[in-house]
Amino acid sequence: MNRRTVIGAVAATGAAACVSSALPQVPGRSYRIAYFGFTANDSQEGVRIWQAFVQRLRELGYAEGGNLVIEQRFAEGHNERYAEFVAELVPTKLDLVVVSNGSAARAVMAASRSMPIVTTSIPDPVRAGLVASLAHPGGQLTGISNLADELVPKRLELLKAAVPAAARIAFVRCPRCAMTAGTSAADVGAVQAEAEAAARSLGVKWLPVDVNDAADFAAAAATLRRERPDALLIGATQINVALRGEWLAFAAEQRLPMLTPYRAGAMLSYGPDLTAIYRRAAEYVAKILAGARPSDLPMEQPTQFEFVVNLKLAKAIGLTIPPSVLIRADEVIE
Repeated sequence: MNRRTVIGAVAATGAAACVSSALPQVPGRSYRIAYFGFTANDSQEGVRIWQAFVQRLRELGYAEGGNLVIEQRFAEGHNERYAEFVAELVPTKLDLVVVSNGSAARAVMAASRSMPIVTTSIPDPVRAGLVASLAHPGGQLTGISNLADELVPKRLELLKAAVPAAARIAFVRCPRCAMTAGTSAADVGAVQAEAEAAARSLGVKWLPVDVNDAADFAAAAATLRRERPDALLIGATQINVALRGEWLAFAAEQRLPMLTPYRAGAMLSYGPDLTAIYRRAAEYVAKILAGARPSDLPMEQPTQFEFVVNLKLAKAIGLTIPPSVLIRADEVIE
């Protein structure tokens, strides 16, 4: 059952007109860009998102194997690797870098204050000090934010609606991810307090679990086995993306209802349509390769969202999803 609608849309900042098409390329010119991602595109969903990116570039006149080379590097849940990728690639003849998170963006900026950067998913680039404002970035970075922090209350509300009996919900977060992107400890604490307030408003006890590196998974899993929450909410961080397989296996082992911020095979997922985001990021890339400056390209926030319910997984753990939740889903997997 598929019902494709836009739910919880967030107003864009008006960049669509700025990046809808590319200017003509320099005849005979070859372009070289880097992509610093979360984890290798080894899942069907990851391949689908990446193909949306390269296909849109091709539509705009930039084709891999032709006039475009893309160097891909993946941190696999270890933020310190972004500095290694920067040291390897930024000194070479790159035209720009596409980053999937603020930690990667900050690593590029530490090495070069002129290298253009396009982002696909930074929670709040203004709060992190990466841009002056969304409408007027004013520096070397532009692209799309992912509203990771703002969407936590919505995700919590959907998870609670799907599991009405849940009294204790664990939230897997990465404070260090935000701080390595430039967000202050005080602002990180304020974001966490807002999430806890949202939980209290739903009558839910909030159990935060920090996973700042892929190596933290074992300790986090041990904490969750000991605390035995009623449901699990996965935060939208680069570490959790790298650990998507581990979290799926853990939820199955513990028969634990879980909501992820991306399509990853969980019982529930809610978040921006990543295919749409990566197509839009390709348009930013094309515009910059054609001569535009990142400082002049307003950033956007996502406007297309997906809520996916996997009934097969719900039935496997003996959970009945209320009809009121199913009717809100864009896709129900049976």
